Formats: sequence, C-alpha cells, structure tokens
Amino acid sequence: MVAISKTVIQIKPGKKNEVDEFIEQRIEQISSIEGLRNWGFMYTSETEITVIAVYENKTNAENATPHVNTILGDVAPLVAAPPNREIFEANWY
Repeated sequence: MVAISKTVIQIKPGKKNEVDEFIEQRIEQISSIEGLRNWGFMYTSETEITVIAVYENKTNAENATPHVNTILGDVAPLVAAPPNREIFEANWY
C-alpha cells in the first residue's frame, strides 16, 4: 500500500509568484526524496496551496519528514502560518 502526504500551506497575500518561483527552483530537490513516486500542488484558494505527494509506503513518507521540514523552513518568509502535513495510507493507481 502506498502512502500519500497532504501538506496545506497558507501563503501571504501577494506572494503567489514568489511561491511559484520557489517551487520551480526546488523541483529536483523535492523529486529526489527517497521513496517519492510523484508529487504536485494546487492552489486551493488565492492564499492556500495543497501539496500532494505519493510515496512507496508509509515508512518512506515518514522518513521524508525532516527533508520536507527543511524545504518548508526555506519557504517560511512567504507563508502566513505553519504548514500542516498529514500522511495517509492509500490506494494509488
């Protein structure tokens, strides 16, 4: 069974372009996380991003937490509140 992480990030108003640039600059870094199958993000409002990441298993998703926290720490100047990351076991086809 795979694992999916859902990370919801509240961004500061007017920072959408900077967030897009930040993510663009980190694609390789994020994609190289061990056990990560694929990932993507969507704007769920003008000031909210939801990142979905699919991992080989829950252990990989949990082990990625320090790496994810480092990336989220780098984006801190652009966010309005601490990100919320949750991990779920799931079926992914």
